[in-house]
Amino acid sequence: MARSPAPPPAGRPLADLDWADLRLFLEVARAGSFSAAGRKLGIEQSTVSRRMATFERTLRVAVFDRLPGGSMLTPLGEQLRRHVESMEAGADQFVREASGHERAAEGMVRLALTESIAVHGVIPRVLPALAERHPRVSLHLLTSYEVADLGHREAEIAVRFFRPKSGDLVAARIVTLPTVPIAHRRLSKKGRDELDWVGVDLGRTPTVEDDYQKRHVKKAPKLIVSSYIAQIEAVRAGLGAAVLPCSALDLDDDLVELDLGLPAGPVLELWLVTPRGLRQVPRIAAVWGALEEHLQFLSSPRRARARGRSADPQQRLRLRPSGHEPDASRDPPAR
Repeated sequence: MARSPAPPPAGRPLADLDWADLRLFLEVARAGSFSAAGRKLGIEQSTVSRRMATFERTLRVAVFDRLPGGSMLTPLGEQLRRHVESMEAGADQFVREASGHERAAEGMVRLALTESIAVHGVIPRVLPALAERHPRVSLHLLTSYEVADLGHREAEIAVRFFRPKSGDLVAARIVTLPTVPIAHRRLSKKGRDELDWVGVDLGRTPTVEDDYQKRHVKKAPKLIVSSYIAQIEAVRAGLGAAVLPCSALDLDDDLVELDLGLPAGPVLELWLVTPRGLRQVPRIAAVWGALEEHLQFLSSPRRARARGRSADPQQRLRLRPSGHEPDASRDPPAR
């Protein structure tokens, strides 16, 4: 393996090392390439490359082997990575302990979630209630299908469709979301083989709905989109059916649950997650409580309740346009 040549002499002393460059060094090490780290951080690959070249000149050593498929740490780079991770952990602990001395619910909270959960759940339901009860708390909504790294403080709270299996995190399941085939009512008379379907391709993020559709529908989607928001809008436009959370039925009176003789759809779970050291911080507790309380509507959509109470078959048919929901990180009506 060819190793990149040692960088030229530094133009500034080691004491001038910037913590931001140390964090960027870690991101490149974790992502495996300058371009991947740049995409995650929202900066240009050329900027990452230039800053890392300056970083190496300052250190007077090479920490990356630059390869055609990405960047690999040199043996020295691996050693330095461990030191920088220890520094990062210490800085995180410093912030957590300082945050723990907050006495009132105030300040900014970064919340990681999917766009659909943000649009259909958090913005219309959670934020007004939170603003009324805790006016000094602010939110930064980080919408993405990528999983935020709470351990490294990319966010303070995450809304997820799975329970974390590692990390010093607190998690609580707040909602379960049954899914059903849903379409515009004008497609309700079509049989399973006649229907067009709308699929979602989230790249590296698999979805249980997609797996269900492949196993039971066995018909390629007529339209594929890259977000749950777009999928729901396509279904509302009558472009095809999709397996969606029942809560989606409440988004549009023209959406109906289809009776296609298919097995029951997958049940999604919505989890709140935060680092253990932050759970009782007042501003975190305030946002957590608002999410836990005001996202409950997703598990018991109004139209599904009405349908369940109706004993008359004709009335059930009129109410059937059952509402589904999008995903949340992946996201419910905000998936």
